[in-house]
Amino acid sequence: MAFTFLENIKCDLCDCENYKVKIEPENLDNIDYGKIFSASGGVMGTQRIVTCTNCGLEYVNPRVKREIIFNGYSNETDELYVSQADARIKTFRKCLRLVNRFYPKKGKILDVGAAAGFFLKVAKDDGWETVGIEPSKWLSDWGNKKYNVNIKKGALSEYNFNNKEFDVITMWDVLEHTFEPSKEIQSAFRYLKKDGLLVINYPNAGSVLTKIFGKKWWFYLSVHLYYFTPKVIERYLTEAGFRILYHKRHFQTLEFGHLLKMIGLYNKTISDLLLNIAGKLKLTKLQIPYYASQATLIAKK
Repeated sequence: MAFTFLENIKCDLCDCENYKVKIEPENLDNIDYGKIFSASGGVMGTQRIVTCTNCGLEYVNPRVKREIIFNGYSNETDELYVSQADARIKTFRKCLRLVNRFYPKKGKILDVGAAAGFFLKVAKDDGWETVGIEPSKWLSDWGNKKYNVNIKKGALSEYNFNNKEFDVITMWDVLEHTFEPSKEIQSAFRYLKKDGLLVINYPNAGSVLTKIFGKKWWFYLSVHLYYFTPKVIERYLTEAGFRILYHKRHFQTLEFGHLLKMIGLYNKTISDLLLNIAGKLKLTKLQIPYYASQATLIAKK
């Protein structure tokens, strides 16, 4: 059967067309490909994930055509994502302290994939001049109305910022969603001032947890097009002209009830049972810091 909504691609990092298949899709029936792309969601088992035999980059191939993906992000509402506002803001306060440690003088910051503007709200409160880019109209409108943080609707490729305009550019859990990570990183290099910082948070496909869970790793979701190991992502950055300053595990905070809902990706029956128990114990709103195999990288221009 020919899937006309799919496109074949080659390796974004080294341009090689040779790969080996790592994971074959399990669930291609009754999937609405216009509805599985959002800031907080995704479907497991819909992707064929391959590994470049030359550089080791993992990516989805073939993948859903970019116009379908972009329209999915653009048109979706995402109440689930904004329901975690307080916990996400708590996480981003820690993230901003890390940014300030490496760039204490502050200045103008661009958040790519800003979602509902939680990081920008924290940065604005701390004295940064904020700009965001977000493909979801619903999320960008929500963030601008709630926090007035200057989120522009669309993709980074649609805007022509001035060269050397920003002191810091952040990509929190976004690079793995992009169509061509190499171009995103090159654009960031162009828009950053000399000695400016690029901050990237990403799911580490080389982590111990990834190896333990294999193809059931929770980040193997329809919304992710690329999967980076530390070695691969550092190559992206150094080839673009950056110098790595920091690269460590990332901890974030979410409500216990939200985390239990995520178990539904594996087993909805168990998820519903645990949610019922947690609800009776009044634990669903408890904010839990946790590590889920993500990493944060900071690089200097």
